[in-house]
Parts: sequence; C-alpha cells; structure tokens
Amino acid sequence: MSSGFPSNALLDWFSHAQRTLPWRKNYDPYHVWVSEIMAQQTRIKQMLPYYERFLTQFPTIRALADADSQSVLKAWEGLGYYSRARNLQHAAQQIVNEKKGKIPQTKKELLALKGFGPYISSAVASIAFNENVPVVDGNVLRVSTRFWGVWDDVTLPPTRKKIEEMLQEVLPKGNARAFNQALMELGALICVPENPLCEKCPLRQSCYAFVHGKQSYFPVKTKKGKVPIKHFAMLILEKGGKYALHQRTEKLLHGMWEFPMVEFSPLCDSAHEIETKFSENGINVKLGPNKGLVSHAYSHFTQYVHVFSARPIKTIPVEWASREEMEKKPLSKVQQKVMKHVVGATASHSQ
Repeated sequence: MSSGFPSNALLDWFSHAQRTLPWRKNYDPYHVWVSEIMAQQTRIKQMLPYYERFLTQFPTIRALADADSQSVLKAWEGLGYYSRARNLQHAAQQIVNEKKGKIPQTKKELLALKGFGPYISSAVASIAFNENVPVVDGNVLRVSTRFWGVWDDVTLPPTRKKIEEMLQEVLPKGNARAFNQALMELGALICVPENPLCEKCPLRQSCYAFVHGKQSYFPVKTKKGKVPIKHFAMLILEKGGKYALHQRTEKLLHGMWEFPMVEFSPLCDSAHEIETKFSENGINVKLGPNKGLVSHAYSHFTQYVHVFSARPIKTIPVEWASREEMEKKPLSKVQQKVMKHVVGATASHSQ
C-alpha cells in the first residue's frame, strides 16, 4: 500500500515552493526546536514575530537555561499552552547540565528530555540533524490519508502509528529533512483542509482522494463532544493606583499572574455565595458592581469571566501592582483582555 509514492516529485516541488523561514537558513538545532514548539498550535505566519522576539531575548540554549522563569513566560505571552514554555526551559537546563549544551541528535535520545514527545523528537532529529525518521503532524496526516485513502480515524493512536510506518517505508534515506518539511509544507500550502489546490499538487496523479474525488472525506475524525463552558468571578481590587494580583499554582497556566478568580454558577450563586468562595481562599471582600464579561476558548473548555469591582474587608494575600508593573508580568489572554477593556476603562474614569 505504501509503494508508488512520488518522493522525487514532492522534493522537486519543495525545492522551489518552500517558504523562506528563518530557521531554514542554517537549520540550527536550537532554532528548529523553538520553531517546532511554537508552531504546534499556531500558524507559521502568526508565530514568526514571537519566534524572532524569543530568540532575541534568549539567543542561546544557555541563555534560556539561565533565564528567570517569569521572563520566559512573559516572552511566551500570547502563544498559550504555557507548559510548553516551562518545558522548553526545563529541557534547556537538562541540555546544559547533562549534555554539555549540545542538543542530542537522535529521536531516541531526544525523547528523554522534558517536553520532547514523539512529534517534537522526530521533528528536531530529522529537520535539524537529518535523521531518517518521519514526522507526523496534522498537515502530514491530512496529506497521507488523502494520498493513500486511509479511512481509519486519525484521532486514534493506532492510525497515527500506521501512517508513521507507511511514511518510514517511503522516506528517501539521507533526505529526511527535505522530505518531512515538504510533506508539512504541502499540507500548509496545497493540501489544505477546505478546497485543496489539487491541480498544483505534485502527488495528484497517484492520490486516492484526488482520483476518486473524495478530498473532503479525509482525514476521518471522530466528532468531538460539546466543549463545556465554565464561569468565573473575577475581582478588580484597586488601592492607590495599584491592583491586586496573585500567581497561579495550578497546573493550567502555572506561574502566570491573574486577578483573583473563583469558579461559580451565574444562575445559582448569589453575591454572598461568591464572597464565601473567595473567603475560602483567604480573600475576604465585599462584592461591588459587575464591570463586564470577557471570554476565552481553550482546547478543552470555554471560559466566561464575570468581572466585579470589590473592596477588601481585611488584609488579603495578594500582590499589589500598577499597570506598568502588571505589563511586565506574564498574563494569560483573558487577563490581558480584562486589563484592556475593564481595568483600562476604570483607570481612565478615575483620572
């Protein structure tokens, strides 16, 4: 089933169609690694400014390893999935302390580092070091299932494993760097999810989906259940031009800063019940008017944040920060929205 893959046609296409991207100048392993981590959930065009700023601030693995963790999170601000930034720094410290500052060159060795799962390990090993291992991301899955007519559900691990084995068979030895990037580039530019540009595709003559007119059928995915909605009450506490913040210790957004928040039910919980929820966290306040609503969609839930003004009843365990100080701290997307639309408005009215 894996035979007859037109690798040469794909490589010829890539040689003239590939985008000019900064890490492709010399395939520096550190640059490739950072680019792959950032590109996992963000389109290349959107992540490029973050990539450039990050490498300006942390130009070497040692610079990243030695950096203050808050500055790393701040540099990552806006990309989301902040555990990846923490893992990136952790792995940099492993490389400096255990590998003499040199990134391992094989997938097997890379898998031992923090944050190096199968995808990142394969990508760095093949793109930075040209190891003969395939890379399977969303673009590659789409290209592969369309080309071979794979009707298996791509959300299931056995399907990904099957595609990886098929690609391993057709990967041109000694040319993994170009082959893997060509497949990813083809998925990004030509074999796109909707209305693929099949007439420009170097694989079309042998492609199952194109030959049978079934491009829209692939890849096969199980329908996801409805994403849950969670409601949070957030406090805007102001004192002398400074606002109350605290640092998260939870797994989600660990180490980021936020205005005090608790989860609540807007249809059931009274103001007194919201105050009780905050008091259980040591924050004793009297709730004031509702200042607005902001929302943010995570991969596994949608967050609605109801913003309230409040005044403390007694000393509360928070850090007080001015707007200038807040802007230097790593803040999640929803916190930035609150700063812009609620705190900004509050500050302008008080002037």
